[in-house]
Amino acid sequence: MSRGIGRTTFIGTGGIVTRSGYDAGAYDFLYKASTTKDSVYNVGDRVETPDGRGFRYSYAGGTCATEWGAGNEKKSNAVAVAPAQATAAAANDGTGLAAGVVGSRCVSVTVASPFGYTGDGTLAVDELKGGYIVIGNGSGQHPQMRMITGNPALATAGICRIYLDAPLTTAVTVGTTTIEMIANPYYGLIGDGGGGEYVMWMGVPAVGATVGQYFWVQTKGPCWVTSDGATCNSALDRTLVWAGNGSVVSSDDITLESGFQIAGVAIDASSSGASNAPFINLQMDI
Repeated sequence: MSRGIGRTTFIGTGGIVTRSGYDAGAYDFLYKASTTKDSVYNVGDRVETPDGRGFRYSYAGGTCATEWGAGNEKKSNAVAVAPAQATAAAANDGTGLAAGVVGSRCVSVTVASPFGYTGDGTLAVDELKGGYIVIGNGSGQHPQMRMITGNPALATAGICRIYLDAPLTTAVTVGTTTIEMIANPYYGLIGDGGGGEYVMWMGVPAVGATVGQYFWVQTKGPCWVTSDGATCNSALDRTLVWAGNGSVVSSDDITLESGFQIAGVAIDASSSGASNAPFINLQMDI
């Protein structure tokens, strides 16, 4: 991302786009939801506006409303040992090498329920693009962390080829090397205020979206979020955290458990016994 006076240059996985700074209509695309994927942006790509707000391209797994945080409810693919690796012809990753060998950009992985968007171990083509995989994270192994750049469709849970953003530096050993992966964290978001005490909140929808739509969530900078009506109402109380329904509450109002995910800090002032909007400075980008 390169930002200059009056314009933002976005450099992402789908291409390069330069947009005028505050010209009318320059950022209208941030406030549109569509069932058709944008030709430039991939899920997870980031845009920053000239005023410093950050947004991530996302995919809705359910209702996403602008007053709630949107979270990712999907689980990782459980740690498992590497299955038999694809041959060079089957891997077809552009290196001419078999999957799992040094220099290869492909590894074969066993996919099982409840992993995947549908929760049954099946995968659509490139569903995992923008996700992450760790290869060799077991005892005595040295992890190789890679971003996932694609996958073929998987009609039933089982072995699937996973394509990587960089070649392997250590070979995979069948039956020994452990492998774990997560899907793109911005794929399959839900933000309807219904609850999510075991999820990571990814951002605040810039526009309402329904299941199957592509849309943008805000992750950084000034933003309004639903609160409990008693935020930052004591001296030096500025930090806001996510509650289980995707609203925000003051960190000093949480008494049952520590470790709540930080949403950001309040921008507007308040006084004892009072509450602000709240407008907050989101600090969520990963």
